[in-house]
Amino acid sequence: MIMLLLAFAVIEIHAQDSTKQTIKGIIEAKHYTFEPTSMTPSRGGLKHLTPGYFLQVNGDTLKSYLPYIGRAYNAPISTSDAGFDFTSTDFTYAVSAGKKNSYNITVKTKDKMYNTEFMLTVYDDGTAYLRASSSDKQPISYNGSVKEKK
Repeated sequence: MIMLLLAFAVIEIHAQDSTKQTIKGIIEAKHYTFEPTSMTPSRGGLKHLTPGYFLQVNGDTLKSYLPYIGRAYNAPISTSDAGFDFTSTDFTYAVSAGKKNSYNITVKTKDKMYNTEFMLTVYDDGTAYLRASSSDKQPISYNGSVKEKK
């Protein structure tokens, strides 16, 4: 019985190390997708999201399709301006070690009329927290997970 418990413990530790290495690898390679499950506007409570929203980093391309609820300081020109719905190929990307086995990623667009800054915290188990801010909108945060882009 004790041998069986030790075997399960070794398998669990190996699985955790594998997930940690996968998360670190996809972040460094800039090849992942953040999928939010909920958002929290600056004013208001938690809102659950349906699947389909994302923030995708794929090498030199950043794709964002995230909903937005909050105060906008400029009227949207088109419906795609209402949320964070864009593709950028001119952005900065910085990674630093965070607390509690996490990584802090800062992405700033440079090719939009109102540039956006994304601050993503990713934990070793793949859970993640994203804060989006722009000069034309109040900040908003999202909770979700990071997965390798396939």
